[in-house]
Amino acid sequence: MPPRRLQGPLSIVILGLLAEEPLHPYAIGQRIRERAHDRLPGVRPASIYDVFKRLTTAQLISPNRPSREGRLPERVSYEITDAGRWALTQWVTDALGDPERFDEFAAALSFMFVLGRDHVIELLVARSGVLSTAIESDTSALAAAESEGIPSIFLSEHRYQLALRQTQLTWIQDFSEALRTGALRWPHPTTKE
Repeated sequence: MPPRRLQGPLSIVILGLLAEEPLHPYAIGQRIRERAHDRLPGVRPASIYDVFKRLTTAQLISPNRPSREGRLPERVSYEITDAGRWALTQWVTDALGDPERFDEFAAALSFMFVLGRDHVIELLVARSGVLSTAIESDTSALAAAESEGIPSIFLSEHRYQLALRQTQLTWIQDFSEALRTGALRWPHPTTKE
């Protein structure tokens, strides 16, 4: 059986949360539910421990010493490593810029702040360009198929994909413009003392 892919929506969420502060897996699960990340495509809280193990093996996160709070069982918190911060930045960059990474896109939006506003806008504009090209190609292909007499019912899945791309393009263009104009305020980083 081939090794499981490390990069994915749940990995992005876990690294993003650990970039904020060290946490133990149970606290990550709670945070995922509190922020509704569990509603994102590909984020299954039941897989948290498996992803923690794979991220640790890849040295993207590292365990701290076990600690105990009151009567609670001993827990091990984890922190993101420098390699983990680099991976998070790369994965968010890839997911924001590549329309083929649809499942990772929502998770990347949740942690886009690791890139900075201008870089996010740049990536979304590039994604818009790729989507526009795909929409033009899809529209031409549909028109050609219809002109060849292919019954519309057999083109339903293509119309569905075209509608998804058009909706995604409109949302990304609106979102990018709101970021660019300041209609959506980008948070200022906080400093920890």
